[in-house]
Amino acid sequence: MPAALTERQAQVFAFVQARQRAVGFMPTLDEIRSHFGFSSPNAAREHLRLIQKKGYLQRTAGKPRSIRIARSTRNREKDAVHVPLLGRIPAGEPTAAIEEVEEILPLPSRWFRGESLFALRVRGESMSGAGICDGDIAVLDACREVADGKIAAVVLDDEATLKRLFRTGGGLRLVAENPAFRDRIIPRTRLADVRVAGVFVGLVRTC
Repeated sequence: MPAALTERQAQVFAFVQARQRAVGFMPTLDEIRSHFGFSSPNAAREHLRLIQKKGYLQRTAGKPRSIRIARSTRNREKDAVHVPLLGRIPAGEPTAAIEEVEEILPLPSRWFRGESLFALRVRGESMSGAGICDGDIAVLDACREVADGKIAAVVLDDEATLKRLFRTGGGLRLVAENPAFRDRIIPRTRLADVRVAGVFVGLVRTC
């Protein structure tokens, strides 16, 4: 089994995979350098060397566009779903929602199911009672309808938070899974400003 990639190596590997799927061939060293803002192609070359050493890539030295996904990795990807990691969402006080793709995560399809999956990095400890901790990656389904008591990413006034959602006669109640955090009440008069970005379907532990 290949060794785990560092965060930056995973980003480079995801970029290589995404480019292959989008245009049919791998990026050059200079394209990788430009995308990540490396100071020289040597930095891109070193990342590829380490990714290759860990068994995720195969490449022929001295030949442009000679990078290819290792056969063992391609075999694993047949059972994978590719989920965009969009950034951070607080499990605590709401903060500005970030919707830029950081990388593409190949996740096991048998564990993560949904019509429109995306992932967000959690910051804070308000959902620790549900096993969702600071730094974890929450996987959500944008198309799934949220039922009472389910955990969801809720956006209000361009601010997002991850909480357990309950509908009440007066509006919505967002409940933390940590007694140190108070419930947040959204009155009916504000419901038009609320958007459920996605329903929680799984977790990627990062530590």
